[in-house]
This record gives sequence, structure tokens and C-alpha cells, in this order.
Amino acid sequence: MSSIIDSSIYYKDTFKNLLFNNLDQLPESTFGQFLKYGALILSGFSFYFYFIASEKTRSFLLFIWACFVKPFTPTNRKVHNDHQNNLELFYKTQAKVYDTTREVLLQGRESAMKLAVAHLKTDQSSKKLIWIDIGGGTGLNIEKMDKEVAPIVDNFEAIYLIDLSTSLCEIAKQRVLDHGWNNVHIICGDACDFEIPHSEVDLITYSYSLSMIPLYHSAIDHASKFLKPDEGIICSVDFGVQSDSTSIGRINTLGGLVNRHVPWIYRTFWRIWFECDKVFLDPSRREYLEYKFGTLKSINCYNTTLGKIPYYIWLGVNKQHDSQLMYRFNQLATESPYLAPIEPKKSNAVIDAPTSKALEAALDNVKKGLPYPSLFYQKKTWRVYYDELSEDYECFKNQYIYAFTWEDPREDAKILNLSSKDTVLAITSAGDNILSYASLGSNAPKRIHGVDLNPCQGHLVELKLAALSTLSHEETWKLFGQGKIENFQELLISKLAPYLSSNAFQYWMDKGPKTFDINGAGLYDTGSTRWALRLARYVFKLTGLSSKVEELCNAKTLIEQKEIWNNSIRPILYSAVVGKIFVGNPIFLWKALGVPANQAAMMDSSILQYIIDTLDPIVGRSLISSDNYFYYLTLKNHYSPKNCPDYLTKQGFKQLTKKAPNSPLDGIRLHTDYLNNVLARLTKKTISIAVIMDHMDWFDPEGTDVDNEIDALHSALCDGGRVMLRTAALVPWYIKNFEKKGFKCHAAATRHSGTSIDRVNMYASTWICTKIGNKKERQMSTLTLNKD
Repeated sequence: MSSIIDSSIYYKDTFKNLLFNNLDQLPESTFGQFLKYGALILSGFSFYFYFIASEKTRSFLLFIWACFVKPFTPTNRKVHNDHQNNLELFYKTQAKVYDTTREVLLQGRESAMKLAVAHLKTDQSSKKLIWIDIGGGTGLNIEKMDKEVAPIVDNFEAIYLIDLSTSLCEIAKQRVLDHGWNNVHIICGDACDFEIPHSEVDLITYSYSLSMIPLYHSAIDHASKFLKPDEGIICSVDFGVQSDSTSIGRINTLGGLVNRHVPWIYRTFWRIWFECDKVFLDPSRREYLEYKFGTLKSINCYNTTLGKIPYYIWLGVNKQHDSQLMYRFNQLATESPYLAPIEPKKSNAVIDAPTSKALEAALDNVKKGLPYPSLFYQKKTWRVYYDELSEDYECFKNQYIYAFTWEDPREDAKILNLSSKDTVLAITSAGDNILSYASLGSNAPKRIHGVDLNPCQGHLVELKLAALSTLSHEETWKLFGQGKIENFQELLISKLAPYLSSNAFQYWMDKGPKTFDINGAGLYDTGSTRWALRLARYVFKLTGLSSKVEELCNAKTLIEQKEIWNNSIRPILYSAVVGKIFVGNPIFLWKALGVPANQAAMMDSSILQYIIDTLDPIVGRSLISSDNYFYYLTLKNHYSPKNCPDYLTKQGFKQLTKKAPNSPLDGIRLHTDYLNNVLARLTKKTISIAVIMDHMDWFDPEGTDVDNEIDALHSALCDGGRVMLRTAALVPWYIKNFEKKGFKCHAAATRHSGTSIDRVNMYASTWICTKIGNKKERQMSTLTLNKD
């Protein structure tokens, strides 16, 4: 009871001092008197609520007064030259309730710490860290770190909390005593000139403090002196009001633009509002961080609980002295891992390489004193630099087309006879084929280039690579086998983030929670092709076939499977009504399945007959329930443990998760560009196999795109190098173009009515085009073609 009375007296006296001292200073005008009597009424209600409300409620009443009423009083509007005095005017009366009242307002603090520690632990798994928390206030961040992220006794050699407010520091000191932390030191001092007994630290954080530091340039410069040049990370979580116009000229340094632009109404309102409390949301503070350091991760968020207050989380590293930077520079600037040094710390020489977009961007940034593009600072170099503002990407509308890959990699391996000597270039798509090649054990190609113009396809494959690098098989299975997982965002921040580019991380922070929602439809109901799968399920439901489709997916023998298909599903699916309206409708082919008109024109039969020739042989080839994960996924919207892509099997997962220096994942590079552009930048004659899927079916027979691409393939392929392609035609029109350009071509598989060429059977034929290396052989081949 005494504690309640003491607390009530504290709040009453505090409110009395805050309120009545300011009332005397109101002007003797009608409006001033109105404010005075209104404030008196407010105080009466407040005193009443103090005595009947809970302590937490009283804390919030005091918070509302201090943050939303007091800023407009004459005393608070006065600016003191002594910044410490300004802070004390704001914090002294609310220091005891600070932690209680800031949980809702200051969001993202736990996520920022988890993100920072996750990146640090990839480099320093056993070493204890040194951390400076600048503007750490009451020490709540340290307590959160201890309870929710990393126990400070086990993970930190020393922690230094720097804050200029004596009231908040007193709370922090008491917190240290209460927890018995011997490695935590509270320094009540200026962020611009504090001193600690360490010359280098691993982590520096600004948790909603940079926006309250007037001399933020000086504070950041001073902090940078302590940051370890090789492995140190600086992190800021704070309010911010960035816009597109503040990013001009330095887009590639920012680590992505997802949600970075804050609409004018929010920028203006919140900036004005917070300035009354001497909290500055101007973009310059974040921009100076992005200028001073290389951006490692960056995300842009809104506090929707309190009216969409914009805030950000940002991680940076030393922009010039990172020990891995030279290695990444070589990897990314050359854009060909074939050229890069094997051991990053054994080579400091920049390798002479073809001109690339990455190299041009990096050199341009150096001239302006800017950091390198954000992709240069990532822990993993899977993603090759690309300009995310290119107009070429606008047509994809920030979504991938394919959530899974249709081509059958089992047949690829048989036809191509892949080996560890091969360097493969393939269309990225959803990455399943690339990962299948990489999981071949001793026969896995030494290098694999994935090429796709859609940036989001690259984001999807990055997520798979990150999962294989750090998650358990069970977690990876939930993500990509079931397509759903609990607490995706927590997993993304705490485990996956260090293995993702900032661009991919931003994408999945934005899209991931909904995509992988345990109560949602899951990953395989995303991408443009989801419309085809949804339409198929709708047709099955409309025609009463849903139960029979379920039986088909559970069939134990081919005889049972064929019986269900032939007696129950096929007659309805190919009936005059369903076949004409849905299956044989060009709209279904072009819009839902994404087949372009040029490819549809290459089919040697009607659309309905083409689909019949595709599906009928499948039923007699392999069991959908256990050996055809393509159609199983299409019908079930998820995989099964015994019927899934190679990288999701226990054996494939084990092969892919081998640690360096023999990790097959280290040889993968993802290019976000046109195939021709990538081929032109790779060193000549370094590719042994190019897998281009049905890519060339999309070209116009009257155009020059095919010849240009064949020339680029010829230049990049080594002598005897092979191009593997699939096509909707038995003999595609562009095979003659290959032969005229010095390739020897043959059909590796041809589909006839009633037969299948692989487990998908979506294409009429598969071709191998081999580059003829000898000039004399090319001339003889050309003479033979001319005679024909």
C-alpha cells in the first residue's frame, strides 16, 4: 500500500511541477486564459486517474504529457546551448517510466540487435565481443541483448553505454547492479568525445539516439575511430524520413530501395511533430552513415501501432578496410568466379578482367568518395552486381514468375554427363536445377552461373542458398518442401540474413511473412504461375474431380495410377466443354502458364492435342506419388519427403551443406541481366555447358535476337562446349542458325504421341548443340550445310 501512495505522490508532484510552472508563463490573452483553464481541468482529471489507475497507466499518462503536451509549452520551446540541460528537461521527470512507455514507440530494437549479432557471429563464432551502445539511455538494450539475443556474460568481453542524460544513466547504473554485470560500464558523457580503454570494438549501436544528437557528424566520425576495420559492424535503428529524391546519385550504395520512399504526408507531419521534442527525423543522419560506411543491410519500416511512424534498421561496415573486400571486389568486378582467387586472404592483387557493370559502378563511386555498391560488402558473393533501377526490370512488377522449376534435372545429368571439370551457365528460374547440378557430389560442376533478368528470381534462389548455408534440414524442408514455416521473420533476421544480399533481405522482409505464413497458402501459391495452379484446382473442384486427383497423388502402382487417370480424370478433363473452355483455351496457355505467342506458334499440333501428348504418357512413366515431384507439387501445392527436388532430400542436402573449401555452393553466381550481356562479360571460352531451357522459343523468327545470342554463346563456350535447349517444336527453326554459326546439333530426345522424354514431358524435343572448335571443321560444316 505504501508503494502505491509513494508512486501516487511522485506522479502528483511531477505533474504539478510540469503543469502549473508552465501555466504562469501563458500569455494574458483570451486564448492564453482558455489554455490555462483547460489545463487546470486536464490536471484535475489527471490527478483522479493517478489514484485509480494502474502504475503502467499512470506511466503512459506522464509519457503523453511529456511527449505530446509539454513540447508546446513556452518553457520547453526555449533552446539551451547546453545539450545536456536540454536532455534533462525532457528526461528528468520521466526517467523512471522511460522503459515502460517506449516499448510501443521505439520498435525494431530487438531486430536490430539480432541482425547485428547474426552478422558478427558468422565471422567470430567463439570470440567475445566489445560493444559500444551510444545513447543507450537506461540500459534496456543491454538487458534485451542479454535475455533475447546473446547472453552478455558469455558473448561480450566489455560493453560501454554512453549517454549524456544523468537521469537515464542513473537508471542504467542501477540496472547493472541489479543484474550483477561486471563487464558493463556506464559512461555519462558526450557521444562526440567519449573515451574507452579499447582502441577497437566489434559493435557500435545507435538505438533511437542518432536523431537526438545535434552534432551527429562529429558523433559518427568519433565512433568510426573505434570500429574494427576488418570485422566491426555499426548499427542504427531510428526514425527517418527518406525519399526518392534523397537517393539520387548513390542508389547502388543503399542496399535496396524497398519501402525507402516515405510519402510526403508522413515525411512532413512526423518531422514537424518530433522536432517539438528536439528529435530530428531529417534524412541527413542516415545519409551520413551511408556515406561514411559500406551498407551491409538496410530495411525500411513503419510503426503502424502509432500512426505509421517511419523508422529504419541499418547495418554498416568500414567502407575501405574490410579484409574480405578485396576478395569480393575480385569476385564481383570480374563477374566470373572462374577468374577469382581461391583463398581471399592469400591474394591482394586485383585481377585483370573484362569491363563490367560492377567495376564501372565501383570506380565511379570511388571518384565521388562514396562507398562501393552495397553488394560488395556482403558476407556471401553469390549475387553479381546489378542496377536495380534499370527499366528492364519494371515489367516484372517486383514478383518472380516461377516458384519452382519445371525442367527435369535427372535427364539433364544423363544427357550432359556432368563432371567436376565443367563450368555451367543456366537460366536461373527458381534455382532447383542449379541446386540439383551442385548436389551431384564428385560430379558437381566446379562453377555454375545462374542467369535471369527478373531480380526476384535471384532473391528466391538467394533464400535457398542462405537456407542451405545455415539452417537444419528440417527448417529447410519447412521453407521449401511445405512452403510454410513458423516465425519466418525471426528466422530471416537471426539466421538467414548474413547469407543474403541487402536487396534480397529487403525483399523477404517485405514479402516473406505473408509468403511463408503457416496459416496461408504457402510459397507455391506465389509467383505469376500460381494462376495456372489455382485454375487447375478450380477446374477439379468444378468438375468434381478433387477426390480423384487426391487418389492419383496417393496411387501405389502405375496400374492403379493409369486406371484412375483413364477412367475418372481424363474423360472429364478432355471433354468437349472442359477441354474447350479451359485446357485447350489459348488464354490458359498464354496467360496462366506464361507461354508466349511465338512459342505457341511452334507447336506441331493444336493446343489441346499438345497438352494431351504432354500428360497422357506421364501417367504410365512414373508414379506421381513418389517419383514425379513436378506434378505432385502442381496438384498438392507442396512436396513430400520422398518426392521432391534433389536439394531437399537428405542426401542432396548433405552434399550441398559441405563446408568450405569444398562447398559446392561457393561456385554459384547469380546474374540479373540479359543472357547476351552476361555471356559478353564472361571470359571467352570458359563455359563448357550452357543450359538455356526453352528460352529461344520466345524469339521472333524475323528478328536478329537469335543470331546475336548464338554469337555470344559461341564466344563464351570452350571448344567442344555444348548448349542444351528444350523446345515446343520437334525441329525448332533456329537450329539452322546454330549450324551456320559453327555448331553441330542433334536431338537428344524427341517426343512423339504416346511417348515421354522426361518426367515433365512439357516439351516436344531436347537438343544438344556442340561448338566445333577447329576452324577447318567449321568450314567443312558450313559447306555441307550449303550443299543441303
